Amino acid sequence: MLSQGFAAAWDTYLRAGSRLPPPPSPVTPRRVRGLAKVLDTGGVDVVVLDAYGVLHVGGPALPGAAEAIADARRRGLSLCVLTNDVTHEPEGVAQGLAARGLDIRPDEVVSGRSLLPEALARVGGGAGWGVIAIHPQDIVARHPALTVVDPPANTDPAVWDHLDGFVLVDVFHWSPADLAAFRAMLARRPRPLIVPNPDVTCPYQGRLTIEPGGVALAAADAHGLTVDFLGKPFPALYGLVLERFPGVDPARVLMVGDSPHTDILGARGVGFRCLLVESGLLQGQDVMARLAESGLWPDFVAPAIGVAARATSVTA
Repeated sequence: MLSQGFAAAWDTYLRAGSRLPPPPSPVTPRRVRGLAKVLDTGGVDVVVLDAYGVLHVGGPALPGAAEAIADARRRGLSLCVLTNDVTHEPEGVAQGLAARGLDIRPDEVVSGRSLLPEALARVGGGAGWGVIAIHPQDIVARHPALTVVDPPANTDPAVWDHLDGFVLVDVFHWSPADLAAFRAMLARRPRPLIVPNPDVTCPYQGRLTIEPGGVALAAADAHGLTVDFLGKPFPALYGLVLERFPGVDPARVLMVGDSPHTDILGARGVGFRCLLVESGLLQGQDVMARLAESGLWPDFVAPAIGVAARATSVTA
């Protein structure tokens, strides 16, 4: 697993502004004790949950996560998990959440993989393209024109030098040598990328991983290649959420996330309200300072989805 420090990941996000959707207008966040306190205020019909950093960080469910989901269901609200976890199909993501005791159905999960067929259609179905993934078999079963590329350091360049582009699904299985080999391959011949997971980093069991979004942004900066980002914060994924809840006013949709540059930027950009939790990417950080640096402001801030803390107001 490739990992990085917070400063490096945050700097990547800050420098990526021109490649991300435009920021929404600032709001003044209200500090609350958790999701339930936001729901108590009313005005919410749909709760959209991020997975990593909100419901878990790679291990067991975070404290209060299962109770928060159950509380939203008791209130009669619709639920959706909107995640950049694309290692598995949405059904596999739901299975992983269920194994953690989290009551989420497969039809309640949306990820960047949901947009992969459309993205591949834009490049001739993937003919002449490679796919880089921990578990590529089910992707190739759905998209047989793709060529599987093993971890870069273990792959003869002749296998991929002829390919016209790459679907970069995940890099969790990479070593530093794999990252160096991938960078060298793109330096020899820059090629477009399709990236279902635009994350720069992800909180995982006490570490911050290097994610495909960060690898792709570095390649775009270094070589000018094009990147088709499919996941958060790009608006097409939020469009899938709205399609699932026709007739719902976006202002009555609440996104619960841990990352300003994915969850806040994406959700508020399409008109959702947003609750930022401090249990993921920004754990241990001066959250208000980080929000000011990013210029991305949620409607609410809480320690975690179900952790109590005294409610106060903060100023943008």
